[in-house]
Amino acid sequence: MQGPYLEITTPQGKQQVPLGPQPLTIGRHVDNKLVLADLMASRFHCVLESRAGGWVVRDLNSSNGTMMGGKRVSTTPLNPGQVVQIGSTRLVVVDPSAKPQAAKAPQVEDVLELDEGLEVIEDYSDFEEIETLSEEDLVEVVDDDDAPIQMEVDSSPEPSRPNDLKSKGKLTGGNKGKAESELISFESDEPPEGGGDAATFEVTLEALADSLPEKSFSEVDIALISARGQVMHAAGKEPAKDAGKDAVKKKKTKREAVDILRLLLLICSRTRATDVHLEPKTDYYQLRIRIDGMMVDVSKVPNEIGIRLSALVKVLSDIDISQRTSVQEGHFAAKIPGALGGRTVGFRRADYRVSYAPAMFGQKLVVRVFDAANAPLKIDNLQLPKWMLDSVKHELQKEAGMLLVCGPTGSGKTTTLYSLVRSSDLGRKNVVTIEDPVEVQLEGVTQIQVDEAQDKTFSTLLRSVLRQDPDAILVGEIRDSETARIAMQAAITGHLVFSTVHTTNSIGSIFRLLDLGVEPYLVAQGLHVVIAQRLVRQLCQFCKRPVKATAEDLDKMRLASEGVTDIFEPKGCARCLGTGFAGRRAFFELLQTTDELRDVIVTNRTMEGIKKVLNGNKFISLEQSGYQLVADGLVSLEEIESAVGK
Repeated sequence: MQGPYLEITTPQGKQQVPLGPQPLTIGRHVDNKLVLADLMASRFHCVLESRAGGWVVRDLNSSNGTMMGGKRVSTTPLNPGQVVQIGSTRLVVVDPSAKPQAAKAPQVEDVLELDEGLEVIEDYSDFEEIETLSEEDLVEVVDDDDAPIQMEVDSSPEPSRPNDLKSKGKLTGGNKGKAESELISFESDEPPEGGGDAATFEVTLEALADSLPEKSFSEVDIALISARGQVMHAAGKEPAKDAGKDAVKKKKTKREAVDILRLLLLICSRTRATDVHLEPKTDYYQLRIRIDGMMVDVSKVPNEIGIRLSALVKVLSDIDISQRTSVQEGHFAAKIPGALGGRTVGFRRADYRVSYAPAMFGQKLVVRVFDAANAPLKIDNLQLPKWMLDSVKHELQKEAGMLLVCGPTGSGKTTTLYSLVRSSDLGRKNVVTIEDPVEVQLEGVTQIQVDEAQDKTFSTLLRSVLRQDPDAILVGEIRDSETARIAMQAAITGHLVFSTVHTTNSIGSIFRLLDLGVEPYLVAQGLHVVIAQRLVRQLCQFCKRPVKATAEDLDKMRLASEGVTDIFEPKGCARCLGTGFAGRRAFFELLQTTDELRDVIVTNRTMEGIKKVLNGNKFISLEQSGYQLVADGLVSLEEIESAVGK
């Protein structure tokens, strides 16, 4: 860079950001120009301002201070070459045209002291700032035009090493174009009977982890946090283990249960898994994970390992380990190095919801994964078409009205709701959520969990929340007539209401509200936007193959088929674990209420009447939105047909 810039150094690498005349705010909150994931940084930590002849750094009453030369500063000039320390993050102004300054930069010892101070944190409750960490705590830089710039790190992740599969294991099953063949397994070359020994199981997990291309961090970088917010197992300790085939020959292992759990969580992070299933069988445990909506067989787990893993998760989740035949639920978390664009740029919090259910041979454990790296944070990340995105943003600026999201279970409705809430002006609004259960912590939002055993239902909590002076309310789901009526009344009396309903499309949501007993005039006046959506698996961009589109295919795609000659289908490679798919995305249908539509809802409530009005407006059906993804080569035709039920 020819002009002055800010050099940012973290334990993961360096990044250079140009400096201009505008102030550069720094902190953990997403409204800052420079967003840090450093646990020692406050939400709004400090600001770097341009002054005549140089720059000034000003602390914003941060909790842990803005440090220079090992001392805390409030407002002080910052010359090129001087170091500003925020936790383990170092900031240095570099001006290639400036003459060297005589001022002494902080010593390396000062920086190490601060870094070591960060490592000894064992209890999250000691820091009120850490309690509010959410999935938004990923590092990014925003320039003067508010365009996000990903921070890049000097060291790139290791490339994929598919040849490792030959020595450590093999992929079986692959993709044969049939849904029933999409269950794949990853096992060692000689799977032993009855689950085998612990060492063989470890080799299987290590082979799976090593075969995946994303290697920005390892299992030892994962810190496990209990349900009470305490760091039970800090990061940085190498697991004790035997190496390679010698471990199999010795028929023993030195890995502790916590090391195996970390390895499992590492695999979940690298594969974007959403669930882990550990089910007891006659003489072993069956381990499976859900990737992109499909179950994947991982390995047979020896009984001794399965029992230890199950007990460890109970301890982390604050669950009674003496109960082995009942339904039990809990949660724990982990601090994981964050990744943007395949490069480590900070730390993020991943949450895990735990459920135990009595099965024939013991308790089955299911761990649901909520990892910020695998979910969109704001509506800009939902990949909505531009006209839909502009319409939704316009509705978010209003002070009243209902924004409804519909679709079947597993279609991503909650993720979309959270994105809508995060995109609201949380700093200037009182936002309250009513959820069953609270799955993800939202910073700056009051979240309330439904508990019907204590008469905390959606309807009773909604009545109570309306007395709390809310600007926006998120109702997790509209299930009954009372909740529907109260939510709709709130939407026409000065509240922005977000909610979900189980219907197949946006038009069906109107009739669902009417069937629940909501008066037609309330639906017409209170309902502003309905978003219908589905989740589909994206084709692996490394192995997808083109096929000639048939006349029948083009006829199905209708408007989306214009100019299309080839469509793509899955093949399978090492990068996608042989499935042919990598990641999921949503496609949408957006219905906006207009005066014509309100008239129809009040006077002529028929499907034909509503469709006639919509055909005269800018309305694209859910099916056609999906076929547009097929035309763009992102999704297979079979995926869309399966999602929309064709």
